[in-house]
This record gives sequence, C-alpha cells and structure tokens, in this order.
Amino acid sequence: MIVVFGGSFNPPTIAHYEIAAHILKKVPCQAFYFLPVGDAYPKKGLIAAKHRVAMLNLLCQQLEHAAVSLIEVQATKVLTTYETLTQLQKQHPGETIAFIIGADNLNDLENWFQYEQLITSFKLIVFRRDDIDIEQIIEKRFYEFKTQFILLDAFKPLNVSSTMYRENLNRSDLVLTEVEQYIRQHQLYGRGE
Repeated sequence: MIVVFGGSFNPPTIAHYEIAAHILKKVPCQAFYFLPVGDAYPKKGLIAAKHRVAMLNLLCQQLEHAAVSLIEVQATKVLTTYETLTQLQKQHPGETIAFIIGADNLNDLENWFQYEQLITSFKLIVFRRDDIDIEQIIEKRFYEFKTQFILLDAFKPLNVSSTMYRENLNRSDLVLTEVEQYIRQHQLYGRGE
C-alpha cells in the first residue's frame, strides 16, 4: 500500500510528523508520501513550495519509508485530490493507494470534486477526531463504499497547527528542531530576521 498525506504544510509541524509516524506503525505500507500543494494553491500566506518541500524532507529523514511527492508542486494548475492520486497510481501500477483524511474531512467529503471516483478508486484512511462518529457517517452516507475506508483510532490529542506556529513567534516547540533551524536560516514566518 502507498499512503499519501496531503496538505499545505505551511510549515510542517510536530503533529504532521506524529501522524505520519503513527500511520507508519499501524498501516502496512511500502511507501509514505507527503503531498504538499503547489504555489498556485489559493491559500493566503502560503510560502514558496521549495521551502515547504525542504522542510518536509527534514521530517522524512526522521521517518522510515517516507518521501515527498512533487506532483502538485510541479503541476501547472491546481489539481484535485482525485487527479493527483490518479497520477500517483500511474507511478505505482498495481499498488493500492490510500489517502489520509481527518474525521472533519469525512463530514465534508461529498463536497469534494469527483468524490465518488475518489472513493471507488482509492482507499481513505480516516483519523478519528473531535468526537465525530465516523462509523455513523460511513454507514449513513457511504455505505456502498464502506470497504474503501480504513479507520484509525486517534492517538494522544495534539493541540498543534501550522497557523499556531505562524501566529506565535515564541512557539518553536510546534515544529521539529531541524525545521525550526531551517525556518530561522531562511528567515521564514518572521523568524530569524
């Protein structure tokens, strides 16, 4: 199985690292890819992809079987999740591709572009969070696809986000030490200036 963790990773936090480490322990996978969005992605305050990729590579050095996929970074337009995973499937024919989502994303899945093709073509690893009853959501709204979902119990709650890091200049504890050093060296997010 190829596991894919998408996001803006602006910057990658210890929560991103912990989620990856948890999945690598719990899910048998040949490869684990962080999938950062490209520079064209419409998100305010998004720093250049080259920096987000470099920081993700620092995380990957601490994780077995982890790498960064550049599909969305190198794309000439913003890709949908389905389009990206279809490209990844072509790179790994015969492998099962599984995409990580949080329980909050599961609640919103029907609003995703091509969500039915996404569910039928790929597995979805769903993380429990915020006391959302994911079994009930799958039973009521995705019953015919329920074999496509892999449910993971939440691990220790982490009150960490990229936004918290960007908005609190004194919170270096929200990222790995190597990531913090990179941020200061390149004077990102108002640090190291």
